[in-house]
Amino acid sequence: MNAQLPILAGGPMLDFDAACARLNQWRGQMVENFARCEQAVTETLAQLNESTAMLEVKGVKFPHLVGQRYDRLAALLSAPAQPSGHAKVGLAALARFRTHDALRTMLCHGVTKVAVDRAGQWVAVMTLVSFKARETTTEKLTLEEDVARTRLEQLIDDRRRVCTALGQVRRETSQTA
Repeated sequence: MNAQLPILAGGPMLDFDAACARLNQWRGQMVENFARCEQAVTETLAQLNESTAMLEVKGVKFPHLVGQRYDRLAALLSAPAQPSGHAKVGLAALARFRTHDALRTMLCHGVTKVAVDRAGQWVAVMTLVSFKARETTTEKLTLEEDVARTRLEQLIDDRRRVCTALGQVRRETSQTA
């Protein structure tokens, strides 16, 4: 026996373009917050490079890659020449911010496919192909709009903590110079 089901008119078409616009806006906000943190790190490295208080740093060539800059700053902030509370707070804030490194790499270097669920929310599937140990590695990350919004809020909070702490380190360094 065959079941007889009525043919129902489809619901309203989901606005794919609006979902893509929200995804790109989110992605732009994420990249902007990563860039603001990178700027604070670079400014702090530059000031420490000019500081007479840290002679072992003066004139050292700046690392080009952002991960190397973070590592260099972390090493400087944990050095015995920087025993201040501001350096410790900056170091802790920087370590917390670094938990977002994989997402930064995916956003900046990955390729994104977007889908829209029945509720009109975007779902992004990000793919990153890279070389590791002479082999091609493919990483994937799937993010739903609600989860992504939460990650943006966390990133903003962590970025603010880093920028504030490093601002205090720069202020302190300028006062002792």
